[in-house]
Amino acid sequence: MMVERGILRKDTRLDLRDAAIRVGVRDGIHSGSIRMIAREAGVSEGAVYKHFESKDALIRDAYTAIVEEMARDKSVLLKVDLPFEYAVRAWVKLTYEYFDGNRDAFSYVLLMPHRMAETLGKIYTVQGEMFLEFYLQAQEKGEAKLMEPGLALALFTGCVLNIPRLINDGGLEGPALRYAEEVAEVVLQIFSVTG
Repeated sequence: MMVERGILRKDTRLDLRDAAIRVGVRDGIHSGSIRMIAREAGVSEGAVYKHFESKDALIRDAYTAIVEEMARDKSVLLKVDLPFEYAVRAWVKLTYEYFDGNRDAFSYVLLMPHRMAETLGKIYTVQGEMFLEFYLQAQEKGEAKLMEPGLALALFTGCVLNIPRLINDGGLEGPALRYAEEVAEVVLQIFSVTG
């Protein structure tokens, strides 16, 4: 929040983003109207259009902000030369910590329909591309078994992302972080060069 002459001012753009996330998780990303999002944020519809040219622009903005935040911490794992095992454990832990602390935001990303990929651009695939870079580096060092990269990504995301999905659906109790070590072990067994 910005402070101006001792008065706290609202960040309407951020409030709208947060409202779009809440409405999207509650009602479906494309089901919520501008009117619903404005009401959720406590502003007029005109205020929405002052900050975003359309509902799709607001959806893209919210999605981009979330993914950029999640990817920022994971990008560090690409820059340091950690052994694959430690990096996998850190990746899973970062993912679950984010989910536990930002459940609506994480769920919003999970709910994004594939048909939005084209309008979202590179941000839609950034985390998958980061994992593939990380995985290919591990392959080169002999720390991960050779497999088709698309299959590697599918196996990894399937293992890691199903925990938050199951927690959201009521199939598992949270927090997700309590499953991080077991999930990391399964991932490491999948990619083990000795298995």
